[in-house]
Amino acid sequence: MRSTFKGLFFLKRDKQKKDGSVPVYCGITIDGKEARFGMKKNIDPKLWNVKEGKATGKSAESSEINALLEKTKAGIHKIYRDIQERENAVSAEKVKNIFLGIDSKQYMLLKAFDEHVEEKFNLIGKRIVKSTYNRYYYLRVRLSEFLTEKYHLSDIPLREINYQFIRDFEMYLLIVRGNKQSTIAQYLINVKKIVELAYKNEWIFWNPFVIIR
Repeated sequence: MRSTFKGLFFLKRDKQKKDGSVPVYCGITIDGKEARFGMKKNIDPKLWNVKEGKATGKSAESSEINALLEKTKAGIHKIYRDIQERENAVSAEKVKNIFLGIDSKQYMLLKAFDEHVEEKFNLIGKRIVKSTYNRYYYLRVRLSEFLTEKYHLSDIPLREINYQFIRDFEMYLLIVRGNKQSTIAQYLINVKKIVELAYKNEWIFWNPFVIIR
């Protein structure tokens, strides 16, 4: 028997922030039972279309939020279909937990970089030159420094890499490290490669780089 599945987005108006914005939530309903989670994103309620469950207009804020909602919707649908194919029982809570990385293996950013850096090292003289390896090595160093100084963390789950994280890292490279724009651009390209690899491997279910202009 096929389950009934529904995913929608709504505002948690009872948690309004001081600036008047409210958090966006995702609700997953399967066979009448719901699981919900915060999207870690706030929006001016005037920009929210209740009926359609998304932001209105073409502002940068609305476009960014709607891109996130679309990726989230695609992610939870894929998880739902995958569980259905593998198991008899599927629940809203299980879909939510897998999407959020709860009760599943945590894929970490720096650990993913370590594996990629080691792979690049083994390819020196075969498929790449040492300077290519060095770019990834020093990027890994900068990310580690950034995590320590900004978040007081030794590593961070890949699923927590979002638009704001990438922008904060860009500003860190520019202001704290004093890197040139060309260097920063190359660093971000290489971070993007790691994140896209994680997305293709289904370690994460949305790619934050799709909303960066």
